[in-house]
Amino acid sequence: MGDDSTGVGRVWHESEKEAAVAGHDNLHIVREIFAAWNAHDVEGFLRRLDTKTTWESDAFPVPFSGHEGARQFFKLYVTAFPDLHFDIEQILPAGDSHVVVRWRSTGTHHGPLADIPATHRTASNHGCTLMEMKSGKAARAWVFFDNAHLLRQIGVLPGR
Repeated sequence: MGDDSTGVGRVWHESEKEAAVAGHDNLHIVREIFAAWNAHDVEGFLRRLDTKTTWESDAFPVPFSGHEGARQFFKLYVTAFPDLHFDIEQILPAGDSHVVVRWRSTGTHHGPLADIPATHRTASNHGCTLMEMKSGKAARAWVFFDNAHLLRQIGVLPGR
């Protein structure tokens, strides 16, 4: 039937075609989410989230839920780092309903980060986000990054 690793000669079933299209659409939506972050466009961010979205991370005090929680989360980081920028280093579909993004963030701490006053120091972090997509929106996300590394860079924790 051909070499499965290249797809040459492969017979695609309708469900596989639908999954491939959904995966491609999900990648596009996730890229738009990161573009909204880079434009500091909270409304653009919210448009791509399910109304009941939930985002979790060990770095967050509690998960945030819904559009109001997402708005507060977004504004917290954009206020703390007004030049916040994300570079997508790798983006991968994981089945037809999940997307994995490996990213790097950069920004200068010019505003309060929760109860941490501005330090005016620049920070750069690597991270990874796994998003679950439903009906063309981000329904759930798990965000992983080294918060201690961020806090060391802005001078809140001592260096190593």
